[in-house]
Amino acid sequence: INAEYGENSEYKCKGVIERVDDLDLYVVGSGDKCVIWNYDIFGFDGGRTRQCVDLLASHGFLVILPDYYRNGFFIAPTDPGLMDHIKNFPYSKMESDVSRILEFARRKGATTFGSIGTCWGSYLVVKMSALPGFQAGISMHPSHPPMMMLLGESEEEAYKQVHCKQLFLSAGNDHENVFPGGLGEKVMGDKLKIEMFPDMCHGWVTRADISEEKNKRDVNKAMNLSIDFFKENM
Repeated sequence: INAEYGENSEYKCKGVIERVDDLDLYVVGSGDKCVIWNYDIFGFDGGRTRQCVDLLASHGFLVILPDYYRNGFFIAPTDPGLMDHIKNFPYSKMESDVSRILEFARRKGATTFGSIGTCWGSYLVVKMSALPGFQAGISMHPSHPPMMMLLGESEEEAYKQVHCKQLFLSAGNDHENVFPGGLGEKVMGDKLKIEMFPDMCHGWVTRADISEEKNKRDVNKAMNLSIDFFKENM
């Protein structure tokens, strides 16, 4: 990730937007190994998300970024409606979207799957990692512990359903459940690898200012770890 990946850059996206019923999908890359990228609350056009998707696809993956919120909607973390927004998207409501995304990917030639999520998207990574065909899941600065609490779901039970290898890339101020020794590690054991980024704050991969050297360093580290993890496990 170079300066061209800054939020206000002139970066030209390499993928195309395809539509399945009312669901927009940003699609890039090709092959039988498909990664579903699950965005954060800043949505379909947020931060460096598409640039990161393009980078991942350039390493031999078909990558699909779905617009779960529809029509480019996003919400800021300071918005008073944030909690209600999160409550409006339990997995039970998104399950039909996930089915359509996987059908679309299979029509493109996908046979094996991985998922990656930033912040809000880590909730979907945990859920997808219980599905057949998924071989790896990556959660960058994960938000699923407080989200599951808000949604009245058991984080422990969700972890018990996960059947594939997981990687948590946790910021210094993320929830303790995604730290070494936390609930994720206690339940998933050696299925889970945790990489800590103590100098980073929640959301850094897609939103930190990469003109600052430490941010650029850790954005690149996170992306390289993710690419390697998918290559090893898919």
